[in-house]
Amino acid sequence: MGFITETPPRRAYRIGVRPAPLQGCPCGCARPWAGQTVYIAKRATIMASMKSRELFGKTFACVCGRTHRIVPAEVVYSEEVFEALPAVCSRVVRGRRAAVLMDVRTREVAGARVAAALRQAGWEVAEVLVPDPPGGGSPVCDESTRDAAGEKLGQVDLVLPVGSGVINDLGKCLSHQRDLGYVSFATAASMNGYASSNVALTVRGVKTLLYARAPAAVLTSPDIIRDAPYEMTASGLGDVLAKSVSSTDWRLNHVLFGDYYCRRSVDLIADIEPLYMSRPEKLRQKDPQATEALFDALLLTGVAMTMAETSFPASGAEHMISHCLDMMSSVDGVAHDLHGRQVGVGTILTSELYRRVLALDSPAPAEVPEAIDAVFWGPLADVMAEQYAGKTDRLRTVGARLVEGSTWDDLRSELAPMLRPPETVRDCLRRAGAAASAGDIGCDRERLLEALLHAHEIRSRFTILDLARVVGVMPAAAQEIIEQWA
Repeated sequence: MGFITETPPRRAYRIGVRPAPLQGCPCGCARPWAGQTVYIAKRATIMASMKSRELFGKTFACVCGRTHRIVPAEVVYSEEVFEALPAVCSRVVRGRRAAVLMDVRTREVAGARVAAALRQAGWEVAEVLVPDPPGGGSPVCDESTRDAAGEKLGQVDLVLPVGSGVINDLGKCLSHQRDLGYVSFATAASMNGYASSNVALTVRGVKTLLYARAPAAVLTSPDIIRDAPYEMTASGLGDVLAKSVSSTDWRLNHVLFGDYYCRRSVDLIADIEPLYMSRPEKLRQKDPQATEALFDALLLTGVAMTMAETSFPASGAEHMISHCLDMMSSVDGVAHDLHGRQVGVGTILTSELYRRVLALDSPAPAEVPEAIDAVFWGPLADVMAEQYAGKTDRLRTVGARLVEGSTWDDLRSELAPMLRPPETVRDCLRRAGAAASAGDIGCDRERLLEALLHAHEIRSRFTILDLARVVGVMPAAAQEIIEQWA
């Protein structure tokens, strides 16, 4: 198996309902476009979406000092996606053997048609059905599920997951492990991992972030995204709204510790955010432009993570609250909700936490425990302790930094403009019919309080959850925040 390294033709899109021929490539270059047709809808949607899509397949020197190579190189969002699929896959690998990963639900939605389209084009296809857990529910992304799926792959050139979060992560992980081609077929606008190189794999019971490779192409059809269960679309909204907190957490680390930071990756979705945030109820109405804008935003936040070589542009303290709820479930067996729905609630809580911290005129650094709550974590305590140990040096030194010269004032002026008020986040989620409270995610307030109090322990990453403890806002404010916002 070998990868094709030459630049492939750029994306074939179909947007809206009125046909109009496009004379050149949509990125504006002089390249002919082989007769493809783009369907024109609302001018604002087209302009914002086209601008955002210009990055796919590009390599450019960034003001951050790095050179970014943007993958996926191709994104196909078209009613003719199944007709386009074989040619896209042929541009990714030279071989013609593919493993199509799916579960019972995504097989019915698109997986069977993906396999059939490839076979009709002369591909040898192995259909790998990822089973549901014995106790019910949908598949999970852990080591045993990954290894079991890997045993079914056989000799293939390409891994093609058909699904959303778990199925996509399993395919990403397997393709990276085996150095195989990787193309993703999306079945819902539910999460931001389609275009990223990150994998959220449960290792020894702990949600662990691994770095793999981003897909060479992402494909889907507008009707598949539109007709996905709405709770999945609402989950995607929660996931993308997290950016205001996660990118602020990233900037926080840049200001305090000198970590790398790329403003371009943070701003990727600025032009399309109004298309789903100004009237979020349009998502619930399955408006084509709002739904497509949300899908684009999810793709681009994935691209941002790959550009930055860290998940910080799209995953910070708010995601840690969601992961904490997941890990609590692995210990006590209580069910948890969809990742993005939990992230939306976590974004409300951490937005309020940021507001309280930045309202301080001057910090009075407090002593922060250097050990986790081992009793709370039980069988996961040793793994949690390993993660937490990765940031103890920062916890020891950050208090002194905060009171040096104008550091605190500089930090507040840098971070405050990046944040959304919790009222704005909650209003957007509610108007969209998305989860915005503990009850909405099937979680009582006491359990959510425990997640807010312990989420900082699950990662070596320094976030607002840690800063709030350093300046004495947490844990004292946790109960009040839950009562007011959950």
